[in-house]
Amino acid sequence: MKTTAKQKGMTLVEILVAASISLIVVTVGLSFVIQTLKSYQYETGKLLINRDIRKFTMQMIDDATYANNFQIYDQYSNLSRASGYTLFASGTADPTTTTYKGYTTDLTVTLPANPVSTSTPGTAKVDSGLTGDVLVLIYYVNGDNTRIYQLVIYYREIVTPAGGTTGTNSTTVSPRTAILKRLVCPIFDDGTLTTTNPQKAGIMRLLPYITASMANATSIFPYVDGQANDVPASPSVNRSNKMFYNLNDTSILVRGRIYENYTAQRIVKSTYNFTVTPRG
Repeated sequence: MKTTAKQKGMTLVEILVAASISLIVVTVGLSFVIQTLKSYQYETGKLLINRDIRKFTMQMIDDATYANNFQIYDQYSNLSRASGYTLFASGTADPTTTTYKGYTTDLTVTLPANPVSTSTPGTAKVDSGLTGDVLVLIYYVNGDNTRIYQLVIYYREIVTPAGGTTGTNSTTVSPRTAILKRLVCPIFDDGTLTTTNPQKAGIMRLLPYITASMANATSIFPYVDGQANDVPASPSVNRSNKMFYNLNDTSILVRGRIYENYTAQRIVKSTYNFTVTPRG
C-alpha cells in the first residue's frame, strides 16, 4: 500500500509578511539609489562650478592684467544708444567686428533716476565705493591713453525696473539671477594718427550699444546672483546684489554666486570673491 505525503503550502499571513518584507527591502534599496544619484548630481555640479570659476577667474585676470583702465556702469541698459546717435562713417553697429568704429558723438553723461528707473537709467560710470553690473576694461595703443584699440566688457543681462522691487533689488534669489556674458570689442584703426581715427574717438564714443542676448557675446555663467553691495545714496535707492565693486578707482572687486543645474531647488551653488587690477 502506497502512502502519499501531505504538501504544506504558505498561508495568507505568511504571504503578506513576505510581501511586506520584500516591499521594505525594495523601498530601502530605491532610497539608497536615489540618494546616491542625488549625491552624484551634487558632486558633479560642484566640480562643474569649480571648473567654471577657475576658468572665469583666469580669463578675467588675464583680461585685467593687460588692460590699462576700467569703468563700471550700473546696468547694461545704461549703454543704450537706441535713438539720437549716428555710427561713425562706414562703421558697423556690431561691436564684435573688426569694422566697429563707434559713434560720431559722445554718449551723453546723465545720472540715474532716483529711485532707479529703466526709462532713465543714467549713463554715468559708478564712482569709487559703488557697484554695478557692467565692467568695461579699456586697452590703449602702446600705453597712449588717447588711442583705444580694444574694449572687453563683462555684463549681466539684468535690469532693475523703477522702484527697485524686482531685478537686482528683489528680496528673493530667482528674479535677480541672470546670465553673465563677455564681449570683446576691437576698435577699427584707419592707419592715421589724426583725430578722425576711430581709435582716438574716446571712450564715450566707443562704448557699444549693448542689447539683451547679443549673438556674438560669450556666455560665462548661465545663472549668477550678484553679491556686491554699496551704501545707498538715499533711502529710496537700493544698490544691492551687483556684480562689480569699484575699489578706489584702481581695482575691481568681483563678487557673485553661481548656480549649476538651476531649478526651484537650486541644486548646487557657490560664492566667489576675488579682486583684479588693470596694470594702468
